[in-house]
Amino acid sequence: MIKVYIQDIVNKRNALTGPVCKKIFSSVWKKEAEITVRITTAEESQALNHNFRNQNKPTNILSFNIESNTTLIGDLVFCHEIIKKEAEEQNKKIKDHYIHLALHGFLHLMGHDHLNEKDQLRMETIEIKTLKLFNIQNPYISYD
Repeated sequence: MIKVYIQDIVNKRNALTGPVCKKIFSSVWKKEAEITVRITTAEESQALNHNFRNQNKPTNILSFNIESNTTLIGDLVFCHEIIKKEAEEQNKKIKDHYIHLALHGFLHLMGHDHLNEKDQLRMETIEIKTLKLFNIQNPYISYD
């Protein structure tokens, strides 16, 4: 069972909800998990990115895996301002972009990465296949 805790300090529209996140995460993870999803400001995103990744700028999503022997536990921190801007620039629905990033961040919690071409292709293939289940087009192709 996957438990999702939402902390949305920015949105009034709830771009991501617990049920949507559970559906996304359970499509790629069949074990127990506890995930906190936090949607925050550019200022908080920048502070976290600076403190934990030594990059002094806001970013669309940060993934924090918390060690556990039995359950996947982690935090996903979304920067609404960045995600909204990216969705507009990429001509995507903001909810679709949030779903893609939630999946992307969750894959990082599962241990996936994209530091080399082979790992990037593996991760993107999982994302494309999974997003198709949600009727979301391949996010790596421009549909302008």
